[in-house]
Amino acid sequence: MANIRSVAAEAGVSIATVSRVLSGDTDFKVSEQTRQNVLDAAARLRYALPTVAHRQKKIPIGCILPFTAEKYSDPFFTSILSAAEAECSRLGAAISVIRNYNELRDPSVFRELLSSGLSGIFLMERVHSELLSQLEACIPSILCIDNEETDYQFDSVGFDPRNANRMVMRCLLACGYQRIAVIGGSSPNDPFYESVRLSIYRESLFHAGLPYREAYIKDCAWDLDLCAVHTRELLSLDVPPDAIIAGSDSLATAILGTVHAMGLRCPDDVGVIGFNNINLSAHMVPPLTTVSVPTREIGIAAAQRLMELVRGNGGGIRKILFPTELIVRSSLKECPSPSPV
Repeated sequence: MANIRSVAAEAGVSIATVSRVLSGDTDFKVSEQTRQNVLDAAARLRYALPTVAHRQKKIPIGCILPFTAEKYSDPFFTSILSAAEAECSRLGAAISVIRNYNELRDPSVFRELLSSGLSGIFLMERVHSELLSQLEACIPSILCIDNEETDYQFDSVGFDPRNANRMVMRCLLACGYQRIAVIGGSSPNDPFYESVRLSIYRESLFHAGLPYREAYIKDCAWDLDLCAVHTRELLSLDVPPDAIIAGSDSLATAILGTVHAMGLRCPDDVGVIGFNNINLSAHMVPPLTTVSVPTREIGIAAAQRLMELVRGNGGGIRKILFPTELIVRSSLKECPSPSPV
């Protein structure tokens, strides 16, 4: 079956040119001869033209959310997506198709995404190589968000997860915590025990001369109910942890709720540290110590970079990383500031 890459090769032009011509983008400046070459190539290869709904003034963009994000429910990814949507609109584009990784497991949903006539797509989840090759064949420009720890040869915008997780461990160790547990999850194609978070966790324990305890590691697959179950299991151990790292601030809400339900106190009985610094974090009981990630800035930069790629002004591959910041609140016992990462 013909795809956008084969049309580009047949017409002797770039994939971006094919996408802009076939989507009916009136802002795209191209000679009539080139435009006709693209249309003729598409006709010869029997390539299906985008539907009328997609031949619109605004450039159509898609987004694949992580499997943890049920549409717009995850505050971390919602913040990034909201900023990206606003910036895309300002730049003459519209995010017209949004799917999460769970949905793409349905072949019909994935086929619908591929046939949507998208000029570009934000990839917030690591996808299987077979799916990725199909995305590349049908969508001219791909940009990764919060997805730096991959071997993908695409532009990306996000933060350095290694530095961020070292910041968490240095904070906990500076506070004197020695029995540190982790509750989190991972990508479907990246095993939990091989995640960056656990790699830095093991490395930090080793350098601090502390033992690694398998019983302190819990994979809740980003499920809040399972997170609560794992929290109860950890705090019921003969030697319970004195601190828990939550893979996200959303998971931290379940951990703090379980601590309270068990008649324990945070941080007196157990310290809790989160990740992302969502708006709710400062209003938890107690207020949550966490790592702040500049989600709005990431979303804006991602939209700007993807539009450069769509318009053929991309140049070489760029990796844009924003700094993170430790926000110290009262969910940890008072401690000196950790040394810089």
